[in-house]
Amino acid sequence: MGHLLRDSDAMTITIGAPELINGREGRRVLAEFYGELLGMRQFEPYGWLKLARRPPDEDCVAGRTTDGGSRLQLALDGDGWSDQRPPRWPDPEYPQQLHLDIVVPDAEAADKLVLGLGATLLKHQATFRTYADPAGHPFCLHPDQTLTGEGVRVQRLVFDCLSPPVLASFYQGFLGIESRLEDSPEWVVLDLDDDDLPNLAFQHARFPAARWPDPAYPAQLHVDYRFPDGAPAAMERAERHGAIRFPVPGNIYSDPAGHPFCL
Repeated sequence: MGHLLRDSDAMTITIGAPELINGREGRRVLAEFYGELLGMRQFEPYGWLKLARRPPDEDCVAGRTTDGGSRLQLALDGDGWSDQRPPRWPDPEYPQQLHLDIVVPDAEAADKLVLGLGATLLKHQATFRTYADPAGHPFCLHPDQTLTGEGVRVQRLVFDCLSPPVLASFYQGFLGIESRLEDSPEWVVLDLDDDDLPNLAFQHARFPAARWPDPAYPAQLHVDYRFPDGAPAAMERAERHGAIRFPVPGNIYSDPAGHPFCL
């Protein structure tokens, strides 16, 4: 099963960071938090603070992971943060917009780890737990006892939206994803069939959509996509399937539900 990200250099999920968290640089606090949880290491290409499942080296600094490392990266950046509307799950007026579903081999050990790193338990669900990271971004920990060693990983990137089937159709066309693992009016999961990259999930929610770069309607998280066929082909494909390009420098788009992404 193929998709257009399979042979790409990387997919980067950028998490908005406040300037300070408890008197420390917010980016560093979040980098340490997610790095420890996911077993990722920090590197700084061109002034960005990023995390990847591999030691930093020349290839990594250039933004490439072609030597066998994970193609998923996390970035910590102030661009997606606004003190006017920080995430306050489950308040829909302060929405999460996107969140990470993370699988762990031991729920109790993971609970102790994230709480010790500054997370807050928001809700103990029937089969998983929802937390807020030190900046307030929600994420979920799902236990999977079949995982061993470095099995902790981002299993799904979850998009809030009014119509999961409609938004899922956009990403299927844009990314060339064929299969839906789950498909209902309120919950859709797209199968990337890729050990390096998370599946994409879409859940029904009502909330004020992001209006980047308006600080009153910030984009708490956004995704950078890099395709082997290059930015022009990706731009044409995104626009053909309904994305809207922002009138600013750079290849910055909004999906049909208002979530910004970059090419």
